[in-house]
Amino acid sequence: METNITWNDWLSANGEVGNPSYINQPSWVGFTKGNNSYNFSGINLTGVDINRAFAEGLNMQNAVLKNVNFEEGDFSRANFNNSKFINCKFNKTILTDAFFNGSTFHNCNLNRVNLTNADFCVKEITETVVYGISAWDLKTSEISIQSKLVIEKTYGLYSEIIAEGRIPLMVDNIELAQFIYYLSNHKKLRDTINILNNRGVLLLGKFKDGGLERLYKLRDWFSDQNYLPMIFDFDRPSSLDYTETIVTLSGLSKLVVADLSGNSVPQELHAILTNFVKPVIVYHDKVAYSMLKDLKRKNTYFHDIKFDGTAKNLLTLLPSKLKEAEKDFKNIIMDLAKEYD
Repeated sequence: METNITWNDWLSANGEVGNPSYINQPSWVGFTKGNNSYNFSGINLTGVDINRAFAEGLNMQNAVLKNVNFEEGDFSRANFNNSKFINCKFNKTILTDAFFNGSTFHNCNLNRVNLTNADFCVKEITETVVYGISAWDLKTSEISIQSKLVIEKTYGLYSEIIAEGRIPLMVDNIELAQFIYYLSNHKKLRDTINILNNRGVLLLGKFKDGGLERLYKLRDWFSDQNYLPMIFDFDRPSSLDYTETIVTLSGLSKLVVADLSGNSVPQELHAILTNFVKPVIVYHDKVAYSMLKDLKRKNTYFHDIKFDGTAKNLLTLLPSKLKEAEKDFKNIIMDLAKEYD
């Protein structure tokens, strides 16, 4: 039966006296990747450069790391839970599927690290460079404290940037960092808007009495068709009212799909179509409200589905209407091209 190899064990085996200042290409993976025999939990490191470590599955929870630089290492599936990172740099480090539950980052640099599918429910991350991170399927927590996350390309620390006498571009949400970076670049902003306008679908409807569940089924269906469905089921942005939020989302969408049984849907559709020309698909299992014909008259890209009230029937009827809406979208693009090109 294998025993854990502690930090002191590894130092002794490698002839090190005290903590080294430079470690080159250490192999901290046990005999099997699924059962890493190295246990560096509780380690306290200061002023160490670790170059190209192979440390998949390493246990380094409850660690305190200060002025530690990780260069191009593989720490996938490593356990950093409840660890403290102070003035640390992770350059091009693989941290896929790693664990950072309860950890803190202060004045660090996560330049181009791979955090895909990592558990990043940190206690706090502040004054840290997050430029170029890969955050696909990143798990985060709403109670995490996030602030002053730098989205500029730099190998330096936040403290070094401030010492230069300038304030960098920053955000307060690691998952939105790349999106905000695109928004800050006018050329990339155009590309971002084009992507959303080519694939975005705003789903409107009621949330009570099974309405939200039906919207979720539609969301999954549109996702399977390679669209980007959006549902306003989150808290209202502090600077926008409900109608303004809906109109903003519609402006980023290719088309709008609305359940007429939602009490607020008529108001939402009126606000949207007052500001935008969009293909609209509405569905209902009862007689539609009388003023719907007014919206149809003002918006020629309008499609009506009468279904039997079941999601199965709705999804059977939807594809043909969606095909028509796609034709509408192409017509809108051509009309805009004639007008502005």
